[in-house]
Amino acid sequence: MTISGLLARGQQDYFWPLYSLKTPTLLLEAGADGNYESNITNPERRGTIQHTQYDWQFWTLPQPGLDDNGTMGAQPMPRGKTLGGTSAMNWMIHNTDSRVQLDIWESLLNLTSWNWETLSTAYRQSETMHGPPANASQDFMYNPDDYGGNGYIQSVLQRSVFGLFPQFLNPTLLNAGYRVPTDQNGGNAVGGGFLPLAIEPSNYTRSYAGSVYHTREGRPNLHVRVNSQVTGIKWKRDKHSATTTAKATAAGLSYIDRASRSNSISHVHGRKVILSAGCIQSSQILELSGVGDPNILTPLGIKPVVNLINVGVGLRDPPMMNYLPISFDLNMTFSGDKYIQNYIELESARNMLSDEDYTAASQWLNSSNSIPGLPNAQLRVFKELWFANEPLIEMAWQFQVANVTPYNLVPLSQGTVHINSSDPLAPPAIDPNYNRVMATIDGTEVEWDMWFLAKATQFWETKVATTTPMRDIITSVDPPFDLPFEQYYSVVKKRTGTSEHLTGGNPMLAQEEGGVVDTNLLVYGTNNVRIVDGSVFPYQPSAHPMGLTYALAMRAVFGDVTA
Repeated sequence: MTISGLLARGQQDYFWPLYSLKTPTLLLEAGADGNYESNITNPERRGTIQHTQYDWQFWTLPQPGLDDNGTMGAQPMPRGKTLGGTSAMNWMIHNTDSRVQLDIWESLLNLTSWNWETLSTAYRQSETMHGPPANASQDFMYNPDDYGGNGYIQSVLQRSVFGLFPQFLNPTLLNAGYRVPTDQNGGNAVGGGFLPLAIEPSNYTRSYAGSVYHTREGRPNLHVRVNSQVTGIKWKRDKHSATTTAKATAAGLSYIDRASRSNSISHVHGRKVILSAGCIQSSQILELSGVGDPNILTPLGIKPVVNLINVGVGLRDPPMMNYLPISFDLNMTFSGDKYIQNYIELESARNMLSDEDYTAASQWLNSSNSIPGLPNAQLRVFKELWFANEPLIEMAWQFQVANVTPYNLVPLSQGTVHINSSDPLAPPAIDPNYNRVMATIDGTEVEWDMWFLAKATQFWETKVATTTPMRDIITSVDPPFDLPFEQYYSVVKKRTGTSEHLTGGNPMLAQEEGGVVDTNLLVYGTNNVRIVDGSVFPYQPSAHPMGLTYALAMRAVFGDVTA
């Protein structure tokens, strides 16, 4: 996602050479079905610019932790190659994390002034929330105090609700012991309900970084280099190297003008550089510029400028069972307007596992002071979320049929993104390292992330399918909830892949804890290079990343952390 909130700052000049922006004259070019503009702006066509020329069309490396599925487990990594970046192609869910989760930034990770109060305030600054339409108001209850009223991003609760949700799903969840709170945005996110969507209600179009901040291009202190791809940071001192004790100072950026079809390098100069190229490309820019692990850079012929081995480390992508999702066959149909449906249930491990499985998993966690491949800071956070009954599993109803998609929201497995060529136009090597942390549960070694996802999914599905009133209208479910667990696990693993909810790669942490940026978002070893995007999240949020990413940007602006 591009973080255009930085452009709201005062009179200082900021250059914004984001990765390959499209000019306004190109916004009407054909997309997946011949209508690029509608494929972005029409919420019902969400995601349809994926796998087109407006998508970077990245793929991960082969993933041994997933089933082959004909690609050796490799997963597509859609990233927006247009104004607004990935906020132009996502599913528009715009919510924030819980109080406990955001307070952990400061209380457990020592990130001073990053907490629930500052981040939820920044979230509200980013949006203007609109109440539900009158004809659907009985299905939505929310507290306006938990939302913003003057931000650029427009948020709404959806236009209509299929009768399945209020008439059958809500009472079933309550009867099964789950919560259906009036609002999941006020500090306690656990339970089922409708989350806000980033939609402009006056004309029912997507509200995203490209639409709301693009209109500010007329300001004299904003210069957008369109059709351009950043190739690296230019340093003030050419003789600076990673062996010197002085910090490196950026003089500006180099970029290639793709519009002229020329690969000649051009430069922009400025007093500071702010990278907002996302979880894949911010790391790529740093490494192309000599900021990273010398063992990666030197063999590629790149002179190390800042020895920072954590660049590109800590990449995370929650595994999602969506290929295929859980599917319910019902003995009745539901009528209603065919608008996007968005019912999200966020649940704790305690609510999604049997007593036996929860106890066994808790014993493993309690006995684990360290886990191979997992930084200790991440283990501390996960234990806190687990035992505080914070959301770790999501069940997402986002479609116009009775399908639900399970997510493992906070995977323990973490990966990397690194360059494997000095060619700035070559895609980086993306390795989310899905499902690679092993756990010992009741004496048996299991793949933790997939075991937890499969156990939680089968437990939840069994409850929903056997509890009234959903029980009375379900004729079959795929996969069957009463399969032996070994068979159920096999189905879940075969159907699981990317959730496209990437975060990390340049974490905001102490350097010795694996950090790349400090609490002012300043890249360690530099004087004036900052990162403002989802790659700096210190751990995987349980919320959909977009709302927290906008909050990060607003925090950077109004919290003066980038001053």
